[in-house]
Amino acid sequence: MLFDQAVFAGQFLSGGYDSLHVHRENATFAGISVLISAVAAVLQRWPGRGPWWPILACLGLFGLIGLQILLGFSRAITLHIPLGVAIILLATALAVWAWRRR
Repeated sequence: MLFDQAVFAGQFLSGGYDSLHVHRENATFAGISVLISAVAAVLQRWPGRGPWWPILACLGLFGLIGLQILLGFSRAITLHIPLGVAIILLATALAVWAWRRR
């Protein structure tokens, strides 16, 4: 969903104005998905005895998505685009860690 945000934004910038609505709706679902990931991180910690930092990572990512939505609605594109790239990179790093963990 996070990577799709870049695709929908690119479609909008290319003249597909309906993609802006999809971009906005997908942002909501992406935020909900990150919150669900935070719940999974809590379950990994208790009772799974996993590390605590994924909980903070998911909540931090959720905060960044909230900031991203705020910047998008205020049309602060100069900050909105690089923050979107950073969010995608951070979420990818977290997913890679989750799948590689032994």
